[in-house]
Amino acid sequence: MKDTVQKYRDYVITSFTKGVQPIVVEKACGTVITDVSGREYLDCFAGISVVNAGHCNPAVVAAARRQMEKLVHCASYVYHSPPTADLAEKLAAIMPSPRLKKTFFANSGAEAIEGALKLARLYTGKHELIALQASFHGRTWGALSVTSKIASPSRKESAFTRPIPGVWLKKRRASTTPVNSWTGVTSTRNRRPASI
Repeated sequence: MKDTVQKYRDYVITSFTKGVQPIVVEKACGTVITDVSGREYLDCFAGISVVNAGHCNPAVVAAARRQMEKLVHCASYVYHSPPTADLAEKLAAIMPSPRLKKTFFANSGAEAIEGALKLARLYTGKHELIALQASFHGRTWGALSVTSKIASPSRKESAFTRPIPGVWLKKRRASTTPVNSWTGVTSTRNRRPASI
């Protein structure tokens, strides 16, 4: 355990979080994480929403194994891939509008957020965005721009956390003010945003 903790100190960048929990995870199943000493913990984060079907879910593991035995990755934006086409078709079938039939596949949540920001600006022709306070969307520049930090960034961090131009923060309120309301927005410049 001490070896892994020391390797984190020596080789893993963790400055974006207040600290890493003093737990060394050995395995996980369902909602339970087990550390190297056998102690079990309930994973209320679902692996930060990565394993919403549960850790090592047998159906997910079996499906992944079947696919990986045939093909792991083929750059689905360079070549045609049947699983990619099939999933895109299934997603189009459940969209609330027939106009929403195209899918942008991304390899991370942050990349999906970046794509959504670009699509919102492209579709609306507008460039301002409103982000909610206490939100998290990822660690790329655009995703960080619509991610609020509860604590203000330190001087060292601020050079890396300046948002893309046109992002405004909507303060969270306990009231029933609608999300698309301009109440609580730091600045609007009297324009409507591309996205909220």
